[in-house]
Amino acid sequence: MDTMSTANQNTSHIDKPNGSLNATSSTTSIFAELFPVFGVLICVVGALGNLSVLLAFFTHRRLRTKLNCFLVSLAFSDLLLTGITTPLELESRIRSGFTHGIVVCELMYTIHFVALSSSSFNLLGVSVYRYLTIAFPFSMKLVEPVRVLTAIAALWVYSVISALLPLMGWRSFPTKVRYKLCLFSLEPEYALFILSVNWLCPAVLVLILYGLIFRIARIHAIKIAKQQVLEERERIRSPLFKGAKTLGKIAAVYLICWFPYVIEAILTISRAPVSIPREVHYFFVLLYYASSAINPFLYAGFCTDFREVYSKCASKGCRKLSLLFQRLASLPRRVVSSLFSDVGEGNSHRNTGRGRHRRDRTRTRSGSSSFQQPTVATLV
Repeated sequence: MDTMSTANQNTSHIDKPNGSLNATSSTTSIFAELFPVFGVLICVVGALGNLSVLLAFFTHRRLRTKLNCFLVSLAFSDLLLTGITTPLELESRIRSGFTHGIVVCELMYTIHFVALSSSSFNLLGVSVYRYLTIAFPFSMKLVEPVRVLTAIAALWVYSVISALLPLMGWRSFPTKVRYKLCLFSLEPEYALFILSVNWLCPAVLVLILYGLIFRIARIHAIKIAKQQVLEERERIRSPLFKGAKTLGKIAAVYLICWFPYVIEAILTISRAPVSIPREVHYFFVLLYYASSAINPFLYAGFCTDFREVYSKCASKGCRKLSLLFQRLASLPRRVVSSLFSDVGEGNSHRNTGRGRHRRDRTRTRSGSSSFQQPTVATLV
């Protein structure tokens, strides 16, 4: 959460006897006071953005590609952070204490570990898929979507199992909620396992893979500059390098946002003699929060297929909003016109009634004047 060595909203150090988390909230800086504001903004933007990615993927068939399956899986892991873990942590900060029970406390930390592991492995999956597509373009065309879905399911199963290890027994004491504190036993060995195996190793592999991709791209560019004849495999690679560059930007933003937070957590857990200022710590936490909110905008800005779908949805939404505003703007005019029409109809009805009354009176008079008293002759 704040750091991997802590178990509550403002924790910053490990309790040496039991390796659990203790809360300290002794900061009064402006940045610390504004931290919940920035956090809530990031949560709202991130949740809406990642939901839009999921909706676009499931409602538009053209987005259902093998590569986008990894991106949607990454969006779902980001949604877990911005939709569950981060809001619960911000709530604890705003209320100056944890107000829920043990189940919510364990759920908050378990989902945090799941999201941390799954996001890094999803990014690794994207990088592996892109590298194999460029290095072996003919073979990757034969890869069935079922294999991609199996790989995604496997990384999620591993992420969930690794996140459940503390609840399975890798802890010194059961989870407790006392004095408005969520006391989650986080062993230093387990924290180092999560950070090193589930984050650092995938991050290093991502960097290596993109290094290999750009090496292939450099060789390809040299051949084009020398006007050499390209093989069919190399001609197929040409349009793939642009997509690799786009995914490289997404990976770079992810690593930049998470790297300071992870390094700080490792230093804290290993009890390194390094003192990190509170303001810098809050900035690192906000940075890794922001990673989950930035990704949807990167998809819309760099991925052509997502950008086209978003632009179409935005144009449809703008048209619907314009029609709605037009109806709302014309509503007062229609109400006034209906009122005047009702008044006019009432006057016409009154005029019609008066006319009928006059005609009836006229008919009565004419009838009485034309009526003649019968004489004896007529009667006889």
